[in-house]
Amino acid sequence: MKVLICYFSGTGNTKKIVDKYCEEFSNKNIDVDVYKIEKGDFNYNLDEYDMLGIAYPIHAFNAPSLIVNFVKNLPKQKNRKKLFILKTSGEPLALNNISSYKIKKILKKKNFVLTNEYHYIMPYNIIFRHSDNMAYKMWNTAKQVAPIDCEEILKNKESKLGYIFMGSFLAWLFRIEFWGGRFNGKKYKVSDKCIKCQRCINFCPTHNIKINDGKFEFGDKCIMCMRCSFFCPTNAIKIGLFNSWKVNGPYNFNNYDEKEEQGHKKYCKKSYEKYFKKCNKKIECYKKENEIK
Repeated sequence: MKVLICYFSGTGNTKKIVDKYCEEFSNKNIDVDVYKIEKGDFNYNLDEYDMLGIAYPIHAFNAPSLIVNFVKNLPKQKNRKKLFILKTSGEPLALNNISSYKIKKILKKKNFVLTNEYHYIMPYNIIFRHSDNMAYKMWNTAKQVAPIDCEEILKNKESKLGYIFMGSFLAWLFRIEFWGGRFNGKKYKVSDKCIKCQRCINFCPTHNIKINDGKFEFGDKCIMCMRCSFFCPTNAIKIGLFNSWKVNGPYNFNNYDEKEEQGHKKYCKKSYEKYFKKCNKKIECYKKENEIK
């Protein structure tokens, strides 16, 4: 079997999930190739693959415009081809299920057959900063669940996310973010903290940032992936109308500090509890079925 995973990752959360899947596929002697969608030089022959995976971070309850445009340009398959979708977001709301509605519709017309779809919770890169403890818990959970989900895919055990009433309409409504991102992106600014390392220019997936006469210019191609502001070493980038939501600096996924407290404790509290409970149940059931201690 041969698998191709095509992905976009804003600040690395989705890439961590994709890397975990690649590790699991390889461990099971499955050939897997990975394509980074922002590169824009897709030259894979899909006839050579038995299965396609699409992975992305959820943007305003939708797949990012890069993902939508990518699937639109995929060739129609002569024969039905299996498809799985992986997505990440900072909150475990059922409303996130609608993020794949548009791309599923497009891919179905191109003869791709969705068999599995999974949503993993990873820390925010906008809205507010999760604690490193919460980031650790999210990643530790995801890296235990992902191998089980990967095995479901390989064993042809279908798993799909629930239907949301009026989901297609809601997804269409929230796609105003595509336009809003371009509008807000032009309002990005650089403060005097900037050391002109140009990391933001080199990292931008849409090549939206330039320097002219020593001044930074932000164009109209922003998709609000937050990569520029998140990884700015001096926290110098102001993200327009959403600057109060800015999150700067990578998380520590590998260390749990008992003294650190999670901020925003009441935010989606029941949803997080439900998500972790569901994941832990799946992990325990898998261990029991496979006699793993």
